[in-house]
Amino acid sequence: MLFAVLMDTSMRDILTILIALFILSAVLGVVSCTKKEQPDTIFTRVAGRWKKVQFATDDNNNGVIDQQEIRTQPVNFIDVLSLNSDTTGYQAVNYDNFTDTAAFKWFVAGDSLFISYKANLSLRYYIERVNSINLTIVTSTSTGLAWYNYVNY
Repeated sequence: MLFAVLMDTSMRDILTILIALFILSAVLGVVSCTKKEQPDTIFTRVAGRWKKVQFATDDNNNGVIDQQEIRTQPVNFIDVLSLNSDTTGYQAVNYDNFTDTAAFKWFVAGDSLFISYKANLSLRYYIERVNSINLTIVTSTSTGLAWYNYVNY
């Protein structure tokens, strides 16, 4: 009888330990399978799909974009910049239902965004602002500064 009580107790303990090990392995399995967050860097903030909502040129040639030089993107002119995390991308421009798309490679160095189109055209943009909502970039052209404001799309 004593053996039966001891056996019954140890079976209960073994069952409790097995259940605890099962629960622990299930929890560890779920935790290890959850998506790992990438560190927040300028690269991870720039990567995404962006729709141009404003643009400006330095009309008075004073070397800065003034508030009165900023224009709203026309409704019938949709310009989307897609910057994929594998450093490929494309720019799709739709004007009155005519769409043109240009593929490119891109990278970020310091506070600059470099875009190299397949037609041997490379552009360097200064990243003025980037967060989960907005991307604002500026570049120098032969006629002065060009400024672009995009929203996450």
